[in-house]
Amino acid sequence: MSADAEPPLRVLLVESSRASGQSVRDAITDPAMMDDCELLPVATVAEAQVIMAHQPIDVVVLDIGDSDVHGVSGVGDLRAAGQAIPIIVVNGPASAEAARAYAEAGARDYLSSADAGPSSLRRAVIYATGRRRQDRIEDNRRSLANDRGMSSAGRATSVTAQLAGHGSIRERKPAAFGTLVEQYLSLFHEYLDPPADPHIRPLSTMERIATSIGDEGGGPRDLLDLHVVALERAIGGTTVERTSTLVFEGRLLAIEMMGLLVDYYRLGHRRRIAPGDRA
Repeated sequence: MSADAEPPLRVLLVESSRASGQSVRDAITDPAMMDDCELLPVATVAEAQVIMAHQPIDVVVLDIGDSDVHGVSGVGDLRAAGQAIPIIVVNGPASAEAARAYAEAGARDYLSSADAGPSSLRRAVIYATGRRRQDRIEDNRRSLANDRGMSSAGRATSVTAQLAGHGSIRERKPAAFGTLVEQYLSLFHEYLDPPADPHIRPLSTMERIATSIGDEGGGPRDLLDLHVVALERAIGGTTVERTSTLVFEGRLLAIEMMGLLVDYYRLGHRRRIAPGDRA
């Protein structure tokens, strides 16, 4: 699967019994009802918690059955394992009190055994995952807006400051800024998708870019300028999941780059590089 392809919907099903869970499995895995879905069935809440701690899950379907085998506490345990993962409770009693109790415990939706047909379950899953997807989009937008606010794009620089060489690299040297953006964009991919050992950081590339920023008289805001522009280009046309990864991991990269830039000035520019050695 390419980075730009939407991954299959991962549904974690906590069954109350094999027979009860079968109808839920059939509804979820029926291609006519649910497109591109990966089902992970387990028998207990404890098993579900282990999976939620180590694998990406889009939605949890908690099949409680008429005996309420997992109980309201099961929703609380699942919420503790994955706060942002929506939980749909199915096959419970047709009782307003039961529905309210599960909703108060943190369930996103409640379908009684009379209402948990294939179409209703499909709508509940699509609605729950759609809401979560929208929440992640909004989180990504807020993160980008925050980064823009801290960059030079979030403030005005006077003409006098630009002429005196005190403006941002983007304003003073647009060609150099464009080159740095291309380098930083390549670094993004090298940092997030290393060709060999994923635990090895591209430190030499990071140092060269930090040095180039310093040699251009740049500072923290210039680094944020590069980060925001490169990030916006990197996430263009990609999936929500990939965007979330780029935003989160990109912020870690920016923090490390900030440390290298501080080292550049702390070392008295001793990290200067020859023009032919630039990234």
